[in-house]
Amino acid sequence: MAELLLLDPVVHKAADALVQKVTRMWGVDGDRRDLELKRLLYVQSLLDDAEAKAEADTEAGRAVKAWMKELRAAVYQADDVLDDFQYEALRREALSRRSTTSKVLDYFTSRNPLVFRYKATRDLKKVLGKIHKLVEDVKKI
Repeated sequence: MAELLLLDPVVHKAADALVQKVTRMWGVDGDRRDLELKRLLYVQSLLDDAEAKAEADTEAGRAVKAWMKELRAAVYQADDVLDDFQYEALRREALSRRSTTSKVLDYFTSRNPLVFRYKATRDLKKVLGKIHKLVEDVKKI
């Protein structure tokens, strides 16, 4: 049951309007929807069965426990990636109120939006791949 509590905020964050705005703008909204609807909600349904199996002191129970540990790490990564998208949306709102000079200077700092965009989209695809692999692994268990 604890795993379900872990997934809930991440699913809501993936559906957040700010996250949707940035992912649409960057052309990765399909990946965000895939994370929200196909992966996280599907994993949530798998967890009910997995938690019951994890209680058993069998080889399958230990395998499920290990899977759940990996899943927890992947969900935390997904949460971090979605936090990055929320941050970027809020940063853009704040940036719209700044001068043009200040906006241009951001391209020469660690807040470079192009670098940030590349990193965030790469991280989103990476976490999607990880969750997809975990879903395939649990089917084998």
